[in-house]
Amino acid sequence: MIAKLSLFTLLVAGATACKTTQSEDILTRGMYAAVSASADGTGSTTVSATLYLGPPSDLIFVDLAGGDQLIAHHGNESKPMSEQIILNIVSHYATFAADGEGEGFEVELRREVDEGAPSTRVTLPAPFTLGTIPPTVSRGAAFGVTWTGSSTDRMRWSADGACIESASGAIDGGAGSVTMPAGTFRKVPGNNVADSCQVKVTITRERDGELDRAYGKGGTAAGVQTRSVTFTSMP
Repeated sequence: MIAKLSLFTLLVAGATACKTTQSEDILTRGMYAAVSASADGTGSTTVSATLYLGPPSDLIFVDLAGGDQLIAHHGNESKPMSEQIILNIVSHYATFAADGEGEGFEVELRREVDEGAPSTRVTLPAPFTLGTIPPTVSRGAAFGVTWTGSSTDRMRWSADGACIESASGAIDGGAGSVTMPAGTFRKVPGNNVADSCQVKVTITRERDGELDRAYGKGGTAAGVQTRSVTFTSMP
C-alpha cells in the first residue's frame, strides 16, 4: 500500500507546521521521494513528485535550487517538471497525452552536487469504467459502485463531502464492485452542519513502480488510475 498524506491534511498542517529547505543544502541520500503517474480517464496522465528532507511525517519539503531539476520522461518525450508551492508544500508536475495500460513514465532528479536519482519508473495499471449510481443516497442504506475493466492490481475507495467524515477502504481488485454498508458515511458532528451535501467517491487502482535507490530515506512510486462518482448524501 502506498503511504502518503492527503492534500487536505498537508494544507491544514502547512498553515502551521510545514517547512521548506533548499535542495542545494542536502545530498540525495538525505531525501525521501513520493512519485506517481495518475490518469483519470480523460486521455492524459499527470506525473507528480514530492521530495522531503527525511521522513514525510516531518513535513520538511525540498525546494529545488542551485541547478537541480526534476525531469519527467515518457517514450521519446521529456519535460522539466513545474514546481508548485502552497503554504510551504512543494510539489512538481508534468502532464503527458497518454493514459493506457502499460504506459511507462520515468522521473529523473538531475543534480550537480551528486549523481542525483536518474531513474524512478512507474507503469499505469489497466483503466476501468464506473457504472451509474443513484443521484441521492441515504446514509442509512448501503451504497455500491460497480466497474468494468478487470485487473489484479490493488484497489481502494475514498469518500469526501462537506457534511460527512472522510472514509476509505481497500477493495478486492478483481471483484468488479464494492459495497459500503449502511452507516459507512457519518455526518460531521455539529449543529451548523447541513444534513445533506454532495459526496465524491473515488475508486483508485494502483501498481507499484521502482523507486531510484539513490533516495537514501526511501519513498514511494506508483502508477494510478482513478475514477469518481458524485451523489447527494442524505440522512
